[in-house]
Amino acid sequence: MRLEQNLSKQQGWIEYSLYPLFSPQSLIAEGSANYGIDVAFPGESRIEFEKEVLFPLAGIDPAQADLYYEILALRAKLSYARNEVARAYINGDVDREGGAALVQKYLLMSPERALQSMSFIDKYRSYVINYNLGKDLVADFIERNGGTTDNPERRWEVFTYLLSNPYTASSMANKTLEK
Repeated sequence: MRLEQNLSKQQGWIEYSLYPLFSPQSLIAEGSANYGIDVAFPGESRIEFEKEVLFPLAGIDPAQADLYYEILALRAKLSYARNEVARAYINGDVDREGGAALVQKYLLMSPERALQSMSFIDKYRSYVINYNLGKDLVADFIERNGGTTDNPERRWEVFTYLLSNPYTASSMANKTLEK
C-alpha cells in the first residue's frame, strides 16, 4: 500500500489521498527519495555494491568507479547552480539560450544536456529545487534527530517517522523528536 494511502486511511488524513505534483510536500517527497539512497546504503556501502554488482551488470569497468564517484561528488557541489539558473530563467532575467549557457558553464554540461535541463525547467519550473534542497532539508532533519551514519537504527527510525507523517519544510525546520 502506498504511503499516501496509509496516511489517509490509517491516520484519517483524507487530504493525503491525493498528491498534487506542485505542492509543498513535493520538496520533502523528492528530498526523502534522494536521501533514502543514503539511508539504504550508508557510507561506502553504495559504492561497494555498485562496483561489485551494478557496474559489471552494466558492462562498466569497476576500475573506473573511483574516478566516477569523485566526479559525482564534485558535480553535487555545483547542483545549487541549477536552482539559480531556474530562478533567473523563470524571473525573465535570462532567456532559454542564456540559461543553457549558464548550465553549461556552472554545471559543466554539454550543450545537449544543458538544453535538456532547460526543457525540464520549461515543463516543471521551480521543481528543480526539490532534488537538492529537499535532500538537504531531509538530511538535516534526520541527522538533527540523531539519525547519523554511526547510528543506523535511529536513522531508519527517523526516516520512517518522516515518511509516515505529513511534513512541509517549515513544519520540520525546528522539529525535534523524542529519542
